[in-house]
Amino acid sequence: MKLTVLTAALVLFSGFEGPGASRAAAQEQRATERGAAASERWRRWRDYNRYPGPIPTPEEWEAPAGPIRIGLQVGHWHADQAPQELRRIRYNGTRWRETAEWEANLAIARLAAAELEALGYEVDLLPAVVPPGYRAHLFISIHADGSDSPAASGYRVASPQRDATGRAEGAARVLRETYGAATGLRNLPVSTRRMRNYYAFNYRRYEHALHPMTIALIIETGFMTSARDREIILGAPERAARGIVEGIKAFPITQLPAAPTTGREDT
Repeated sequence: MKLTVLTAALVLFSGFEGPGASRAAAQEQRATERGAAASERWRRWRDYNRYPGPIPTPEEWEAPAGPIRIGLQVGHWHADQAPQELRRIRYNGTRWRETAEWEANLAIARLAAAELEALGYEVDLLPAVVPPGYRAHLFISIHADGSDSPAASGYRVASPQRDATGRAEGAARVLRETYGAATGLRNLPVSTRRMRNYYAFNYRRYEHALHPMTIALIIETGFMTSARDREIILGAPERAARGIVEGIKAFPITQLPAAPTTGREDT
């Protein structure tokens, strides 16, 4: 009789779950639900596409009609006026003492724009927020880097991670060469994830983004926190502008057509 009672007690005890076990099970259930919700959010973000209709392919790329048009975006210029979808860009950017990054970017962009227009290009000087679906032969976003280390030096050029044109990396290779030759700065071969996924490239997610058939680049012209780089981007911005202009002139798609000849020889 005693043995039977003891056995029944053991069986009853083995199926008993105290408050700690119940809490653990509830926490595990909540963690599973949070994981499922996060996966669903990621799936929706990955598949989100605000661009109307199918995205064109590189084989379908065509140059815009009209004269060769270049879009030069001044990084962080008027960013405080960004719409709600781009609210995260409103108050960022680097600086050196009293000089904000956008001021350095604007000086370089204005010099490059003036030189390009003198050559016969159509140029749009764009603020941090681009017009929805902006279309050009080539778009270059001009920025400057910053670092906690004064030893950080050099420039970077990146093309979009998603490039529907299939031509941006070719333009990036040209710009890397011409910018380095004009400025003497060191090319940093590794571009950042933020550069490759720059918001202006992301026509799938943002209304204020480029048309997918606009060939696009972003350049970090140098480090404002580097004494060597400041000699160029603050002290001699015309050299930085020259490097950008030469890259545009050398890229086959944005080369100006040769001037027509009269067929007559001078005597």
